[in-house]
Amino acid sequence: MVKFIVKSNTFGQFYFPKLLRRELGGIIEVITCTKTAVIFPAGMPLKDVLKGLEVIRLDLKNRLELEGRNKR
Repeated sequence: MVKFIVKSNTFGQFYFPKLLRRELGGIIEVITCTKTAVIFPAGMPLKDVLKGLEVIRLDLKNRLELEGRNKR
């Protein structure tokens, strides 16, 4: 898993690194809630989006565990 930091420019536009643009394609869909968002290629089946989210959830859980170990 790779973590990207994406900053907006002075116009509030976000620049996605080439690697992300290549993976996501030219048209994306975004689903948001209060402080998070899911970005995926337009037309991707939602079952595949959920599979990807499960992988990310497990990665976040692992990172949280490692973060807790490093604070000791």
